[in-house]
Amino acid sequence: MKDRSKQTNEIENFLASQIIDEGQSHIPSGYEVVKNYPLQPPFSYANILYNQEKSSYLYFVDESKLNPEETTIFQKLYRLIEESLESPTELKNSQNFDDHLNMVLKENEKMFLDKSSASMEKVKYYLKRDVNGFGVIDPLMHDISIEDISCSGTEKPIFIWHRNYDSIPTNIRYASNDTLNAFVSRIVFRAGKHISSAFPISDLALQGNHRISVLYQKEVTPKGTSFTIRKFKEDPYTVIDLIKFGTISLPIAAYLWMLVEAKMSFIIIGSTGSGKTTILNAITGLVHPDYKIFSVEDVAEININHENWFTLVSRSGFGLGGEGEIGMYDLIKAGVRHRPDYIVVGEIRGSEAYVMFQAMATGHGGLCTMHADGLESAIKRLQQKPMDIPPAYISLMNCAVVIKRVKESTTGQSSRRAIAVSEIISSESSHAAFSWNPKTDNFDDDIKESVLFKRMAESTGRDLKDLLNEHQQRISILKWMLENDIRNYKKVAEIVGKYYRDPESLMQKMEIGA
Repeated sequence: MKDRSKQTNEIENFLASQIIDEGQSHIPSGYEVVKNYPLQPPFSYANILYNQEKSSYLYFVDESKLNPEETTIFQKLYRLIEESLESPTELKNSQNFDDHLNMVLKENEKMFLDKSSASMEKVKYYLKRDVNGFGVIDPLMHDISIEDISCSGTEKPIFIWHRNYDSIPTNIRYASNDTLNAFVSRIVFRAGKHISSAFPISDLALQGNHRISVLYQKEVTPKGTSFTIRKFKEDPYTVIDLIKFGTISLPIAAYLWMLVEAKMSFIIIGSTGSGKTTILNAITGLVHPDYKIFSVEDVAEININHENWFTLVSRSGFGLGGEGEIGMYDLIKAGVRHRPDYIVVGEIRGSEAYVMFQAMATGHGGLCTMHADGLESAIKRLQQKPMDIPPAYISLMNCAVVIKRVKESTTGQSSRRAIAVSEIISSESSHAAFSWNPKTDNFDDDIKESVLFKRMAESTGRDLKDLLNEHQQRISILKWMLENDIRNYKKVAEIVGKYYRDPESLMQKMEIGA
């Protein structure tokens, strides 16, 4: 494994020395580089630039350019790939694009014998980018620090949301409507969907589980085709990450863990991009490994390490009449029949909410997200059409976590905070178990008066003091994981499962520092 890694580094170093920098993009005047890191070395790099006069950032993609000779090679190979894809047999035998590309090169190797290896590697990079990747925005898709990518039309910079620099423009833009329309049509078609002037709005999952929302041509937007891509994180954030980021505290994480074990129901409330799904995913990662989980979403975003997990995704209908549509309502109804311990809904916004509350009334645990400004507005939304939840049912949702983007007073950058963790008593009253203090950037708690802890004590026959001690013990476990940088979602799930099944063994492991 080390030899292979060493060999890869040697190849990258050789290619980097051979690739000419003359074709590279030049940094615009007035900007200075504040950060630089590789995306797909040695072909593309990210530069974070800062303009002191304008007090603004720019995300600058530094990508190797093809010289005239390499452009000719690219065009020849592109044509050969198109021709070879017309053969069903060859396409069937090709496991992926890399294999297919190598096959085409081998069949036509005489055409490229006199070309340098650096030039060929550069051409292969562009072929992968333009044929199998995301075209000009492909470098952005390889940056794990980017959360979403948005395009509002041609001749305008692509904007990104960067985890460290918030919303900033890039040096990438689509030059013409034809180019932008062709890109959108290609990726929508690749996802097995359809978009046209008759059906100009589409929301779908891309390769890699990324999510894209598209407005096509000028049917619904005067500026022409636009899109937003919300990137999917293959290694999702866990409660340990959220503690590290300051989104929640150790006591909050331990509290949520105890509620999850007791099959309490949660609603995660926040605005768009506030981190609702991130919190939902992290909480779901605390579920007992023996519990059956059913997740229901419009687009697959939940990613947990749980063996007994069924994931369902809604389906749009076919044709003008929308025949064969399977919505969230249908999926939740089907999910209840499978007797899950927890029903996880990506977002409730319609009649599916009523089915979910009915399921919670019959003993199923529920986890969901909802767009709202706070708990009060969320409860009002739940009681209005199309959700229409009766006031008596509201308390079936035991706990509400309100998440918001807030500005840090020291850096001015935005970060996410769980500004309130409330226990829902009725449609008109709640108890704030935890609340965020913006002056100190700390979390105040009223855990000793927890309504849910008292309810758990009554149902299990345990003293409230025992539950508070259990809470402290789980804080110590999470602190140990934090100090030892145990944050991978699979490892976190493993330790959580270990504590459920053999807590003494885990505590001994912590004591000896293993």
